[in-house]
Amino acid sequence: MPEILQGASAEARLLTDERFLRRIAYLYYEDGNSQEVIAELENCSRQAVGKALQKARERGIVRISVLPDVRSGYLRNLSRDLRVELGLDDVVLVAGRNLNEISAEDTLEDVVTDISTTASEYIDQLLTDEDIVAVSGGKRFMRGFVRHLKPTRLLSRLQVVATIGFVQPRTGYGDANLVAFDLAEAYGAEHVWFPCPAFFSDQQMLKSVLEIPTIKLAHDLMNHASVVITSLFTNYKDPSLVNSGITSQAQLDVFDSYRPVVDINHWIFDSEGRCINHLIEPPPFYLSGLDFPGLKDRIQRGNTKVILIVGGSARYLPAIRAAIKARIISILITDHVTAQMLLIESR
Repeated sequence: MPEILQGASAEARLLTDERFLRRIAYLYYEDGNSQEVIAELENCSRQAVGKALQKARERGIVRISVLPDVRSGYLRNLSRDLRVELGLDDVVLVAGRNLNEISAEDTLEDVVTDISTTASEYIDQLLTDEDIVAVSGGKRFMRGFVRHLKPTRLLSRLQVVATIGFVQPRTGYGDANLVAFDLAEAYGAEHVWFPCPAFFSDQQMLKSVLEIPTIKLAHDLMNHASVVITSLFTNYKDPSLVNSGITSQAQLDVFDSYRPVVDINHWIFDSEGRCINHLIEPPPFYLSGLDFPGLKDRIQRGNTKVILIVGGSARYLPAIRAAIKARIISILITDHVTAQMLLIESR
């Protein structure tokens, strides 16, 4: 049994621990325990439980609203079941649609909009002035969540940086640096550019470039991020890598023998969550951005929350499963049909 906490200072520390706040919120709102019972279970005072519930509401961990219909209760229960089954910190769901109605390669854009909008609301409640946020790029989910942001407050001390540098000489709508810039602008926060190529063919050159002060500042910042926001891709073969001479088509084809299913910032994973970049020696390229495979340890230590925003298409299912098996995400924002399929396949 955990040691009983002594003194106000110990309980004050608990109230800054988001895992504790979420645990208290689930015990109270989901499992229906009284504050007295929770205090006994957690070996703390009833006053600490009350304060934790208040903190959970203030930080958006708990959002109390009138449910529009019975479906909301189903979504809540499905979210809880999936969270427990997959060992995630949180699962946030929107209403989806039958994926059998579309081809395997299509995406339901109205569901994507709902996912992006819900992600923007969730992230708005999650962020604090003390956070460092690292964001990936993407024209669909990442650009969508930024587009739907309606900040409820300014966060002038928030720091925002991209997780990946520039892939091509001319940036695009979904570029990570632009997504990071727009997110920072929305909150009146501090934005830090990562002015670095994403790919290097030579490891020593990469190490040298990462020592350039401007690049080192951004690289250090992303590696201390408290919140990472990302989506994913199912196609890992970027033709610009070949066109720019970073790698050859033959080198990229090596990935095929490992049966890749997901690309997150050009870190490629197989269906079991193994990082293929680490399995190929030497790798076809070296990445300058955030070490996504290393997020597993940061999540386990409680240093970083990694939010995955994706859904509305059957083609994303193997990719989401692989990311979960790799233990590189802690919060999933998706639709209920995707969640149902993930839950069925995990049992």
